[in-house]
Amino acid sequence: MTVLKIENLTFSYGEKSVFRDFSLTLPDSGITAISGESGCGKTTLLRLIAGLEKPQSGAIEAPKPAEIAIMFQENRLLPCLDVSGQLAAVLPKNTDVTKYLKAVELEDETHSPIEKLSGGMKRRVSLARCLAFADVAGKKLILLDEPFTGIDPERVRRIMRFIKGLGIPVVYSAHDREALEMGDIKIAM
Repeated sequence: MTVLKIENLTFSYGEKSVFRDFSLTLPDSGITAISGESGCGKTTLLRLIAGLEKPQSGAIEAPKPAEIAIMFQENRLLPCLDVSGQLAAVLPKNTDVTKYLKAVELEDETHSPIEKLSGGMKRRVSLARCLAFADVAGKKLILLDEPFTGIDPERVRRIMRFIKGLGIPVVYSAHDREALEMGDIKIAM
């Protein structure tokens, strides 16, 4: 079975063509890593899959936007909430966030204010929030845009084990070679 099928996708921003007759099929399990130069369309592809952009032509068969969890390139954290509050904001009341904070190795920062965290720690909070939301809400696909920026490779390996254990198909973009190698399927754009 497939979780995602793209056929003859064409998309452009004004005069700048990003995709022309692009096709891709992904299975309904595993982790797909997308690599490529800056500006090659990785983020645009994730936005198209999520339904945030519409192609000029072609077809995208994917879960409905409401069935997809997406982590954007920007952390999009709420400055008024501490670390656990960032996760609690997207989850049903009284959901235990400990499992997800442990997964990204931030269980000791539960009550830390966001502004006190390093860039890599903020990235991990954003990732934990997306994974928690996907898991608790029963999403069918997770899209991660540069999820491992500022996170050391050893920690990324441990986080990836957790992500694989969720059993939800994942598509993520990355520049870091080591992060790309952790995908089950690798696509160079």
